[in-house]
Amino acid sequence: MTGHRNSRSLISLLIAIGFAAMFVSTAIKGIYQVYFVELAEHYGRGRAQFAWSGGLFMLATGFMSPVVGALSDRVGPLRTSAIGAFAAGAACASVAVWHQSIVYFSLAFGVVGAFGLAAMTFVPMGVLVDRLFEEKRKGLAYAVVTNGTAIGFIVLSPMWIWLQPQASWMTVFGVVGIVLAVPVTAALWLVSRWEPPSALTPDTQTKAPYANAWSVVRHDPGFYVLAAGFFGCGATMAFIDVHLLAHWQDQGLPRVEMAFAMSVLGALELLSGIASGILALRFDKHRLLGLFYAMRSLSMLLLIAPWLGFLPFAVLFGASYLGTVILTSMFCFERYGTEVKGKVFGLLFLVHQVGAFLTVQLGAWSFESSGSYVHAIMGLSLITLVSAMCSWFGLRGSGPWSNSSDRTTSPAGPSLETNG
Repeated sequence: MTGHRNSRSLISLLIAIGFAAMFVSTAIKGIYQVYFVELAEHYGRGRAQFAWSGGLFMLATGFMSPVVGALSDRVGPLRTSAIGAFAAGAACASVAVWHQSIVYFSLAFGVVGAFGLAAMTFVPMGVLVDRLFEEKRKGLAYAVVTNGTAIGFIVLSPMWIWLQPQASWMTVFGVVGIVLAVPVTAALWLVSRWEPPSALTPDTQTKAPYANAWSVVRHDPGFYVLAAGFFGCGATMAFIDVHLLAHWQDQGLPRVEMAFAMSVLGALELLSGIASGILALRFDKHRLLGLFYAMRSLSMLLLIAPWLGFLPFAVLFGASYLGTVILTSMFCFERYGTEVKGKVFGLLFLVHQVGAFLTVQLGAWSFESSGSYVHAIMGLSLITLVSAMCSWFGLRGSGPWSNSSDRTTSPAGPSLETNG
């Protein structure tokens, strides 16, 4: 009995550490988001020119996702996160010191910082949850861990907005870098010794795995359906990460209201993460995923209706924010074999970040060409509507690749039927 209590306490500790890692990771993108316009001015660039640094960051995060997935499978997710925290901290601190070159900023923050973010967030934490929980509890557990990003929106985003006129970007980048590279790295590395080397429950071994991640790409049409939807998720998240505050600043939204909106978005993100994990136990996941993407599409349209205020957007986007990530991860971790889950989820995040990269650039070009983000916002609304249709119709158990009668033995992989 004592051993059982200790095991549950250890799992709770590991989940809390994962949550904390997700929370502090939001600082990496948050400080870039708040200081985006100031950074562009510091380096003497227009928004479209400087947005390449953010675009590189998004794209590099995508390419790093399969890498950190493989690293998580090999050395463990929390140790991977410790490596990422050190890399991100070194990148942020170094650009605060050597701040004369935009090339150096782009390479340090856009590549090394991107690796750090990828190593601290969704892919390694998905592997951690997969190792700690049985199948039915993974969705809710993953929602709890990833809600660290929601708390980051609620707590940290308003703080960066408040700090922006008080402290230079170099000071903030430097302090954040030191915090990530020293105490956060040390804490993650120390706790990583207690994470299990593989899944604690035997049910994760029952489904026949694909030979490798490449065989998934070659033989599973369902991977492309998930990826098409996840592209829209990344595209809209990137707009929030880079252009949203600039869009609101252009509209003259007061700083206090921007901070409040980000907190509301984070609060709804927190609720949607928990809700998606619970709802996935009761309803068809493909319909839930399609609904979240449809909500995302409508929320983007609300950005070009300023007379409605900022709250409808913050509520609707926040309510859809984590649902798309959690449900996509559940499809991935239920469908693919133990040996390749982390790598496949990393590949899905690569597609996610390709969408993010394109949005960073297209948003900046939209502003430079027309003086507003309206065209980019309308395009993102259309993209997420397509994501909703892909999820609703393409992930049904009656799809052409479904073979539920042979779910555990087919070499082509298990069915996408996940009802109930």
